[in-house]
Order: sequence, then structure tokens, then C-alpha cells
Amino acid sequence: MKKHLIALSLAATALSAAPAFARDDGPRFAQDLLDALVAQHAAASQSIAGHAAKDSPTRAEEASAPPRAHAPSPGAAS
Repeated sequence: MKKHLIALSLAATALSAAPAFARDDGPRFAQDLLDALVAQHAAASQSIAGHAAKDSPTRAEEASAPPRAHAPSPGAAS
């Protein structure tokens, strides 16, 4: 019974996944998908740039801050 249930489950999974891999809507579908990915990448890049600019100190803040002490790198000889 358990083997039958597992086999039935695998068959259902294979049948439901087959149309996703067999999809071929032609070059227009591929171009639309590429356009959507490019737009998503542009929006993400702008968002990252906005967060980086907001989180980084201004030049005036850096000039008035005390100098940073840098730890030696792990590979540096002592």
C-alpha cells in the first residue's frame, strides 16, 4: 500500500511538472520574459544604490570623524 501511494505521488508530480518544462510560446514569450527580468534588475539596482547612499556617511561627516584604526589583515606578518 505504501509503495503504491509513493508511486502514485511520483506519477502525479511528473505529470504536473511536464507542462512547465514543455512550454514553448516562441520568441515573443522569451523577449517578454527577458524584458521583465531586465526591468526587475534595474529596479533592484536603484534600490540597492538608494540604500547604500542613505547608509553611507556624507563627506562632511567623514571629515569630522576621528580616524579609524584598522586591524591588521589575517595574512599580514607580525
